[in-house]
Amino acid sequence: MTACALGARRWPHGLRVAIAALALAGVSACAGDRAPEDGAARSAPRSAERALPTAEASAPKAQAHAAIAQRLRGFPIERGPPPRSPRAADDERFRLGAFWQARSDTHHFDPDFEARAGTALALPGDTRSDAALRALLDTVDARLPAWQSLVDYNASGRMRDDGGDGGRKRLPGAIAALDAIESAVWTYLDTVDAEFRASGDPPP
Repeated sequence: MTACALGARRWPHGLRVAIAALALAGVSACAGDRAPEDGAARSAPRSAERALPTAEASAPKAQAHAAIAQRLRGFPIERGPPPRSPRAADDERFRLGAFWQARSDTHHFDPDFEARAGTALALPGDTRSDAALRALLDTVDARLPAWQSLVDYNASGRMRDDGGDGGRKRLPGAIAALDAIESAVWTYLDTVDAEFRASGDPPP
């Protein structure tokens, strides 16, 4: 017999007081059992609201990476069986010793590139594209000087004075630098594309 049912019967006064106290305790317990459910129901919208800024913040970061990737897509050279593109043919001759044909498009990694990268990395969130971009920045910092040195040498006309000795000296370092930078660019582009596919959006 429940405490609520006991209240309908006639009992001695002292017993009625005790039963009333028990009934009141039972009502409080019932209310206490329901409280967590109400609290959970109220907290769910707050949790959803807290999640929204994170989801929304990822969109600007993804677009920032997409913009950087789009600017870099023209940098890697597609190498395959003949017939090769003029760029690929020049690159092959460069690697065989024609240092004067070294590519000179170091502008891909100028201060504007660094500024755009810094902006993307500063946006909320931490993605695999961030990690790939940091790796690219580190590679550029370490390797670009060797490539730039050969570009500057070729532009200076010093080859007429030293018979090309300066170019031949710089060639191995420039090749290694270009290989490292191009590899880091490919990794970054692949990572950005993979994250777009994972999100259900087409790659940029």
